Order: sequence, then structure tokens, then C-alpha cells
Amino acid sequence: MEPLAGIGAGFAQAILGIADLLKGTSAPGLVALVLFGATGGMMLAAQILFWRACSYPKDLTYVLKREQRPITRALVTGLHIPLPKRNYGPVSARQMRVWTAFCEEFLYTSDASGRAASPIDPALALSREALGLRLGIWRIVPGTLVGIGLVLTFLGLIAALRGAGVSITASGTDPDMVKKALSDLLTIASAKFIMSLAGLTGSIVFGVFLKSWVGSRPSEPAKLQLGEIGTKV
Repeated sequence: MEPLAGIGAGFAQAILGIADLLKGTSAPGLVALVLFGATGGMMLAAQILFWRACSYPKDLTYVLKREQRPITRALVTGLHIPLPKRNYGPVSARQMRVWTAFCEEFLYTSDASGRAASPIDPALALSREALGLRLGIWRIVPGTLVGIGLVLTFLGLIAALRGAGVSITASGTDPDMVKKALSDLLTIASAKFIMSLAGLTGSIVFGVFLKSWVGSRPSEPAKLQLGEIGTKV
């Protein structure tokens, strides 16, 4: 049991050492600043990735709307997608394959119009999942921000309680010293909750950002205007 006790004591000391880094009232402010900065940085990165992921569907929509005529074999063959000098995202190659596979299933009428008809529901063939327009790992960011804020807050409280215990022990029976130690404990402990507040605020802001992005990219392909193919075929 002694080796296990030694391992446990060493692990506890390591945690206390980390907690000691959060002593005082300045550390929580710096942590909050880092959390806010990280939230803003991740929002910017996510926006860029989302924008690139939607670049090919947007260009395809633009080209189809520009034609202003029914879908025919000649139209599908003559579509020039991707557009030149466009910075498409890594998911665009998959979207191109999905679009190509969808077009390969077209059936064309034998009349003069030669209009296409799709045996596959565009809402299924060109769904958000098929096009790779998903949130992916960004879904876990809000919960992670809250978790980080709570963990750092508890570490800060551990450091505050530990420091208060040392101060109270050193004060002996002097009531003024004990009162000052308890006052310092409350002051420092209240500052630690800044980290929880920062994590929670970052979580709310990032969550609203994700919701707004999902709301602006409807799941129905018809609303993405890619589904207009289904109304023209």
C-alpha cells in the first residue's frame, strides 16, 4: 500500500502545484482573456472552414440560376464547375463526386426538349450529410469551454483554500488575523469564478454562432437552391 500511497501523494502534489499557478486575482483575469481570445479565434477558423465548405455548392447554384433554362443533357455536360481561381475547401472534391453521381442518374425525355428527370429525390441525393456540410468537431467546443472554465475555477479555489489555511494557522488566536485571512479567502475565491464565467460566456457565444450558421444553411437542398434541380427535372 505504501507505493500506492506515495503515487497518490505525488499526484496530489502535482495538482496542487498546478493550482498554485492560479493564486491571486490576476491569474483568473489572464485565463478569462485567453478563453475569450480562444473563442474568437475558433469562431474565425470555423467561419473560414464553413465558408470554404459551401463555396462549391454556392458556385453550382450560381451557374444553374444563371442558365435560366430547364435541365437537359447539353446543360449538364456544358456546366463549367468548378469556377476558375476559386479557393475550394477539402470537402469540395466530395461534393463534386456527389453532384456527378446525381447527374449520372438522370433520365432524359425523348421529345425535342430533352428535359431531364431524376429517379432520385434531390433532398436525399443532395442532403447536407451527403454534401459534407456538417458541424463535425465544432459541436464539442461549447461544452469544452464550460468544462475548462469549471476545472480552472476549482483549481483556483483549491489554491485559495490552501493559502487561507496557511494564513489561519499562522495567525494563531489573533481574531484580527483570522478575520483578515477569511476576508482574503473570500476575495480571492470570488475572483476564481471569473474563469467559470469566461468559459460559460464563450460557450454561449460559440453556441449561438453555430446555431446561426446552421440556420443560414437549411438542411433541405431545395432551400440551398441545389434542390432547384428537382423542380426543373
